[in-house]
Amino acid sequence: MIANFFNKTKPATIFIIAALLFVYYFTATFLLHTAELSIQFLIKRIGFFIWLGLFLLIVNFIVKKNKLTKVNLYALLLIVFLLGTFPEAMFSYKIVLANIALLLGFRKIYSLRSGLDTKLKLFDACFWIGIATMLYSWTIFYLLLVYVGMMVHQKLTIKNLFIPIVGFVVPMLIYFTYCLYFEDAAFFYNKFNYEINLDFSSYASLKLLIPVIFLSMVLLWSLVKVTPKVLSIRNNFKFSWDVLINHLLISVVIVLLAPTKNGSELFFLIFPSAVIISNLVQLTKSKIFRNLILYVFLLISVFVYFL
Repeated sequence: MIANFFNKTKPATIFIIAALLFVYYFTATFLLHTAELSIQFLIKRIGFFIWLGLFLLIVNFIVKKNKLTKVNLYALLLIVFLLGTFPEAMFSYKIVLANIALLLGFRKIYSLRSGLDTKLKLFDACFWIGIATMLYSWTIFYLLLVYVGMMVHQKLTIKNLFIPIVGFVVPMLIYFTYCLYFEDAAFFYNKFNYEINLDFSSYASLKLLIPVIFLSMVLLWSLVKVTPKVLSIRNNFKFSWDVLINHLLISVVIVLLAPTKNGSELFFLIFPSAVIISNLVQLTKSKIFRNLILYVFLLISVFVYFL
């Protein structure tokens, strides 16, 4: 059964997850971008697939290092299922690269639980959020997650209040200096175009409507089912769980405000959603229900191409 197979971290299971991502990515490439096919186009796609692979590697590192799940590959598997379900998310260069930069920041936020090098972690987290903001302006909201992390892990001091601001501003100043040197300051200012789009008509399409409804239902069930169990146990994971919930809420706000509504904006939900749902899967005692969740995600990720 699928749940048992991915319950352990083995080279074979990691290879299968990577192969599954490869299948989703190039299936979507040939089905959604046939008009653009050329040798040069395929070389670019292969190169960008490497970035998606890097995204998975960083996610795996964050999850294992900070013990956001037990020792299994459910989070990685769900991320690949969700990428397959929302294929446009794999082809938005700015969003994918912004999320990779964000992951480098998130790993510092979640590691605040260790209590080591707190000031350096706060600076690094906001430095990467600053880079992500220049790629996708709405990611500035993740600055709130840094302060949430400080409050949850009880690292809120006068000095620590200002370190994230400094870390966020540093990459901005470097890039502004670069643009100013080449007399193109307008290019820098255009990076901060906070256009809001509240037109959700694209979500009426079955390709987005069905998976979004299912994902929302499973996420809600995960929060209702897992949260009481997490809070009842005295360990550090409950602090990470608080950060995860806030991470999800900020991601939802970004998706709601995103200027482009074609499914690519849902990339911001993938990491927190996969980690939260994987906790539901691993805590579920019923093997049938555990497998059912994963199989439904798999089936939806396939059937969206026929809707």
